Amino acid sequence: MSSLREARNIWQVMQDAQGAGHRVCLAMITQVQGSAYRRPGAKMMMADSGQMAGTLSGGCLEGDLYMYAQDVMKSQQATTRHYDLTEDDMWGLGIGCKGQIDVIIEPVDVTHPFWEAYGAALEADQPFCLGMDLAQGERFIRRGTKVTTYSGHPVGPVAEEVYGQTVVRGHMILDHLTPPERLVVAGAGHDAKPLAALAHQAGFEVSIVDPRKMLNNPQMFPSAVEWVDTNAQDIEADRWPHAYWAIMNHQQDRDEKALQLALRSSPQYVGVLGPRSRTQEMLRHIGVTGEDLARLPVFSPVGLDLGAETPEEVAISMVAEMMAVRNHCAGGNLNGRERIHQA
Repeated sequence: MSSLREARNIWQVMQDAQGAGHRVCLAMITQVQGSAYRRPGAKMMMADSGQMAGTLSGGCLEGDLYMYAQDVMKSQQATTRHYDLTEDDMWGLGIGCKGQIDVIIEPVDVTHPFWEAYGAALEADQPFCLGMDLAQGERFIRRGTKVTTYSGHPVGPVAEEVYGQTVVRGHMILDHLTPPERLVVAGAGHDAKPLAALAHQAGFEVSIVDPRKMLNNPQMFPSAVEWVDTNAQDIEADRWPHAYWAIMNHQQDRDEKALQLALRSSPQYVGVLGPRSRTQEMLRHIGVTGEDLARLPVFSPVGLDLGAETPEEVAISMVAEMMAVRNHCAGGNLNGRERIHQA
């Protein structure tokens, strides 16, 4: 998964490092065969001061990559590296991930118009594509119909959009970056706090909806990006299209209104805290029939079956289920599976 948030965080570090007088480069996984710590699209930065931000292998390859990164920063010429982690005789590290990984190391000048456009695309928080033509040495950014190239020359047609993925098409690398998924937490109770914090760590951008300002504020939910102190019935259905929802007001009337809003917003996931019988009663009250429910992504009881009891444990269960939905995974055990990352 190619994360716009990860790329934006790394970009900020790159800007700071170059602003302090250091050369910088961007390293990105482009292809993986077999098992690996990270997937295509994972990024990190390196500076000639030795500073690094992000990770590609959890520490297994970064030292070796930095040797090549130093050459890239001096020459200002990109390079690609292939790592076969099955070769224990070469590495002698007993590396747990026995896959093959391709990494591109790209020199970056944050003041160049092309890279300024890249930074602007990151800040816009909208899907875009970073393209790298290894044969021609061209680089381009595509935001909707607008294309910005490194050379200033037009580029020909490229492959279809695959948002959230980094793919290789012959000599072309296409890194499709997408903003984080939105999680709307309806309810600012004490059990919503660990959920918001953990969801943020898992890559979601969190909005809290609760009219009680003394509970719903940045001090109570510092990891959220939005604190909406409005009743759910007063919010437009298109405010958070295709979002993830957690309904947890602990007050049935507010839960029903939040559930109604969620279902009108074309959600990807609606998790409802509490027993299934309560959820079914709320659905009847808001006019959702059994036939309609079969087409809706309502999860009740919410969360994976982890035996969770405390608010922190319940948060882990809920976020784990959201991650499974986001990544199109079943959420079962990995035990016995030959490959961790299944298509």
